[in-house]
Amino acid sequence: MHANRMNPDEEKATFAGGLERTGPMQSGIGQLEWVNYQAGGRGHHPNHEWAVPVPDGLSDEAVGGAVSDLLLRHEVLRTAFDADGEGAPQQRVHRNVLAPLPVVEDGEARRLFYESPFDVADEPPIRFGRAPEGELVAALAHIAADGMGGWILLTDLNELLAARAENRAPRLSAEAPQPIERALYEREAGRPRVEAALKYWRTALKGFPVTSVPLSRTAPGADILRATIESPAATQALAALQRRLSATPASLFTAAVYTALAVQFARTRLGLSMTWSFREHPTTQDVAAAVFRDMPLIVDLEGRPSFSEVLRRLERSLLLSGRHMGFDVLEFHECAGHVDAERGSFLSGPEVVGSTIYGVDWGSVDQSGDPRDLLPKSQVVLERTNGFGDGCNLYISAYVEDERVHIHSRFDASIPGARDDAGFVTLVEAILVHASVSGDLAFEEAEALAADPWRPGARWALVDGVWVDLDCIADRLRAHPAVRHADVREEDGRVTAQVGTDLQPWELRDHLLSADNGRGAVLSPHRFVVDRTDGTTVTGSGADRPMKAPAGAAEEALGKAVGAANDLTEPTMAGTYLTVGGRLHLAPRVFTALRESGFEGLTIEDLRRPTSLTALARLLRQVPEERT
Repeated sequence: MHANRMNPDEEKATFAGGLERTGPMQSGIGQLEWVNYQAGGRGHHPNHEWAVPVPDGLSDEAVGGAVSDLLLRHEVLRTAFDADGEGAPQQRVHRNVLAPLPVVEDGEARRLFYESPFDVADEPPIRFGRAPEGELVAALAHIAADGMGGWILLTDLNELLAARAENRAPRLSAEAPQPIERALYEREAGRPRVEAALKYWRTALKGFPVTSVPLSRTAPGADILRATIESPAATQALAALQRRLSATPASLFTAAVYTALAVQFARTRLGLSMTWSFREHPTTQDVAAAVFRDMPLIVDLEGRPSFSEVLRRLERSLLLSGRHMGFDVLEFHECAGHVDAERGSFLSGPEVVGSTIYGVDWGSVDQSGDPRDLLPKSQVVLERTNGFGDGCNLYISAYVEDERVHIHSRFDASIPGARDDAGFVTLVEAILVHASVSGDLAFEEAEALAADPWRPGARWALVDGVWVDLDCIADRLRAHPAVRHADVREEDGRVTAQVGTDLQPWELRDHLLSADNGRGAVLSPHRFVVDRTDGTTVTGSGADRPMKAPAGAAEEALGKAVGAANDLTEPTMAGTYLTVGGRLHLAPRVFTALRESGFEGLTIEDLRRPTSLTALARLLRQVPEERT
């Protein structure tokens, strides 16, 4: 037997040795996880799951010693995540963690071991166990480490186990960078740096395209179409382009994605959120902490630029965005929420490009042949899914397995053209390959590579640089029970909605901006023309909500909760949570106050919506009596 079977309370990892130090959280995905934990008891992202082979003959004591060495090496594994006196994210590092290794008996026990949420404010964000077969299993909360951070920790653990089995010193870097140092570095410049960054984003986000793909959504929870292509041709092409254009594989791949989107959907201005990490910098590349974030990238493709010109424009956007992203992610989302409320849209956070192209020695890639000859060897795998990892309407990435590049895409199944998901990944591949032959590719040549580009239908309009399905907006309006009829049309690049109802324009705008399938971009009409049953007509954009709204029990509870949590005096229910002065890091206090008033039902995502507090109050439900 590899470990003792203990009662559940004794099987938990616990802090020991007292507090070592306290500090703020580094900016990144961990901050968003923190808000979710504080508000609802679990993170948004699933736990990392490890099953680590234990070298033959290694004693239980030695395995426990390797685990202890890992815990002592990385502060993030000895950290509790809670709030400071101002309600801001805080991390408290303890001197030690006692980590028992209980036996995880069977498949159901292992599922619970992996999936059970952590109480990250009071217990370590990692737990260990042993499988009956001898494997060392572990679950790690996403607030402590993102995917790359988890890989760093797992690599260290494997080396620590191997070193003990071989009776030698572990081959690890002399010092592991710690997340608190990263957090303190980000705050060295103080508020002036933050204010400068926010000023930049207030302007830049106003021009950020609502979506990169045609704006059309069907029923909530539409399936996702996935396509993955294993491409020896793209591997060789990236090696050649890296040498010729002096650019990173990640930048080259992203330039190919923007070119493919421009070709596929006839767009001249595109914005994606790029998943990136500060680990690209030498001083932080080994930080085992959740430092990933999404960085908006706007690329103008006016003038039908060649591939090398798209790359140049992309790199300029990277420099501008990167320069202004080294600060609090929660404040960035607050800034974006203000822009959303002003222009009546959701920014395209669910549209992401990611590139973790590691694991290839690009200098040793064979470039003797023509990469176009390798295209027939590419293999495309297609699937249709609807799971946790499908929380997007577009996700495109490149990664490496066995020193070979894979290109992966996910499209919301309701997006026109997504039926040919394989065509999109093969188009990205083809752009890279053909550009590598000469070192560049004209836009016309890229267009010729598209097998089946999407083209707008009769009821589509190009509005604010975005293809908008006018019938889709009309259908959403008709879904409101108080709407008798709705027609949506485009007039000189603006959207007008003619609606038969006794609702006000602001109520229609709230309805549209509240309708969300979890991953869709939304655009509200610029003008509503409302035909009332008494024969009168009301017009307006819907942005001019009334200062006061009828206050029932739910509205009153929400207004008081928002005011008390944020120290606001009678916030107007006509404003959004963010525009009345609400702060995202104080959202947990809002939810606590609501529960004390007998209401629940809102999430962090709801508070980020560009909808009024009146509309959000309609989402509240009373806490069941047995839970009060």
